[in-house]
This record gives sequence, structure tokens and C-alpha cells, in this order.
Amino acid sequence: MEEFNCSLNNTAELRKLLLQNPDLPLLIFCGEDSWHDRYPYEQVEARNGGVKELTQYKGWWMDKEDYEENLSEDLCNLEEYKNLSEEEYDQVIKEKVAKEEYVKAIVLYVG
Repeated sequence: MEEFNCSLNNTAELRKLLLQNPDLPLLIFCGEDSWHDRYPYEQVEARNGGVKELTQYKGWWMDKEDYEENLSEDLCNLEEYKNLSEEEYDQVIKEKVAKEEYVKAIVLYVG
């Protein structure tokens, strides 16, 4: 009999996350290695997962740290922030990050 190669041989951690967080949505993110354009669906390795708080910014899902970094880079050249000190600018960014809406979800990365 042919042996099948499954990337989630031990699904205990994923089952645990799902059972402990039954009301959370499941978000699955596929990396660039997850599809090679040869077949419409391909098996890929599940890299890692866990419960995270994410937001969408410019169509991309990001955690708070990535969101703060991207927001800071995007707003730094706007006229309204040019005269702020570095500390004042950092405080504005932190306030915007704190006010953002986040989704708590089980996140699984594949590919």
C-alpha cells in the first residue's frame, strides 16, 4: 500500500486551538510556495498557527506590530505630521493603532 505524505500528521495542536476557541474564525494564509501553477490544488505544509489579533490595512491582514510599522512608514511624509517631534509622532501612531479594530482568530500559515 502506498504511504501518503501528510503535513499535519499530528493535528493535536490544531484540534486543541479549535476546541478551546470554538467561536473564533479560522483564517488560513498561503505563502508563495503554496501553489506552483501546475495543478489547481496542491498539498502544502502547514508551517505554524495560533490565536492572533489581526486587522486589515490596505487589503492585507496584519498583527498590531506590523500594522504599526506600516502605518508609521506610510504617514511620516504627510504634511500634518512633518512638524512633530519623533516622540510626538510615535504617540500619534500608537493612538491610531490602539483605536484600530482587530479580529481575534485562529490563524494557520501554509506553504
